[in-house]
Amino acid sequence: MKYFKSVLLLLLFGSTLSSCKKIEDLQKDPAAVYDPAPKLLFTGILMRSHDAPWNEDHRYNQYMTQNEAYYTGQPYSWTTGSFETPYGILRDVYRMEIEAAKTPELGAVYLTLAKFFKAYFFVRTTEMFGDIPMADALKGEANNNFAPRYNTQLEVYQQVLSWLEEANTELAGFKEKGTILDGDFFYNGKTEQWQKLVNSLKLRILLSLSKRADDSPALRIKERFAELLANPSKFPLILDNRDNFQLQYNSINTYPLWPTDGVIIKKDVRNTLGATYLDILKTTRDPRLLVQALPASALPFDPTKPFEAYQGGKTGDLQSSLLKQATEGQLSMINFDYWLASPSGLPSIQLGASEVQFALAEGINRGWSNTDAKSRFEAGITLSMQFYGISPEKIAAFLKGYAYKGNNPEGLKQILTQKYVAFFENSGKQAFFEQRRTGIPEFNVGPANANNNQIPKRWAYPKNEYSTNESNLKEALQRQFNGSDTQNDLIWSIK
Repeated sequence: MKYFKSVLLLLLFGSTLSSCKKIEDLQKDPAAVYDPAPKLLFTGILMRSHDAPWNEDHRYNQYMTQNEAYYTGQPYSWTTGSFETPYGILRDVYRMEIEAAKTPELGAVYLTLAKFFKAYFFVRTTEMFGDIPMADALKGEANNNFAPRYNTQLEVYQQVLSWLEEANTELAGFKEKGTILDGDFFYNGKTEQWQKLVNSLKLRILLSLSKRADDSPALRIKERFAELLANPSKFPLILDNRDNFQLQYNSINTYPLWPTDGVIIKKDVRNTLGATYLDILKTTRDPRLLVQALPASALPFDPTKPFEAYQGGKTGDLQSSLLKQATEGQLSMINFDYWLASPSGLPSIQLGASEVQFALAEGINRGWSNTDAKSRFEAGITLSMQFYGISPEKIAAFLKGYAYKGNNPEGLKQILTQKYVAFFENSGKQAFFEQRRTGIPEFNVGPANANNNQIPKRWAYPKNEYSTNESNLKEALQRQFNGSDTQNDLIWSIK
């Protein structure tokens, strides 16, 4: 009898434990992953780390015009921006750090890449808004702080540059060990490629701070630039198109222009090349234009003077005017046979070799190094043209007719103009940020502009910040813009 009582008690105790366990399990989402491997998080972050071509950004970069009133044109009326995308990705970066720390030996390389991604996305955010939450950001669950303070842009850039320098040193060590990054579909796990990207992002950031080069000693802008050039083995850069940080599309993840039904219609009067961009190529007789676009059908075509048949739409024109011009064959469309040769299209460059060469040329032109700007300038043009398959003979002829004018304002204008050309349908908002910083090229403004005939300088902070983080937001606004929060306020980095 005692035996049966003991068995019964054990069964009841086991049943109780089992019931408790089932209750805990029922509280979990069966479809959720609670302990994701760092490589899975890394792949997910990579999937969200690119800006696609042929979107709204590139209309505001004045590469294209949207001519149909049914769709958004290019009025520069965006006012507010959103924290949702960058901070959403950064939450995954922080989660990757947590998971990587659980397995120090296998996870160490992911902790290093987390430094790159934090730099990448915090910089993108500060470039849009100005001061942003950083040090206290994304700590709500851990620290019960759901109203993070705003860091100044100076603080953001100090931290970002520190992260990138740490990542460079650590990646050099992983390269020596032969460490492979699992889950990497950009560089196939090669840490040496990531090291080049880390330093190239650092270079991009240094040039973006050119207006602060003489009054922000804590950032060491000129010194860091000179160090990059002086020690290429310690600070390798992306100097070849094979090293580009770019997304390669395929038959599954198809090129954004590829139609879902696979039927290509080789006419689209709603989308035509922008005059700001096209006029640069037309004036300089740039062979990239003949690859990228089609002659305007209503303009006379002379094979001996092919560039005269190309014409772009002015971004500032009303959409009704642009549509009329396009319908009448007065504007150039894209070269469908080139861009839509296959579902893979062309790679979407996020940070490429041509940009790096132009950044080096710009810094040298500005006197940050006494090395050769001309060779960097020519390399930037060559790399961009090679991306489009331009022949060596045509590249040489173009460089001969468009010789670098020296380390002076005219030479700087050439560098910045060619960097803008190389950004065509690549690198997201970079062309806009560069034009905002330098004024080159001059952007078109006209009756379609809905921002009081101004090109905006930033994005206003998200509206929900006023309800969830009002005190910290208003402190940041007072510090930066005397309390203002409009798209026309000047952020610290470009003042």
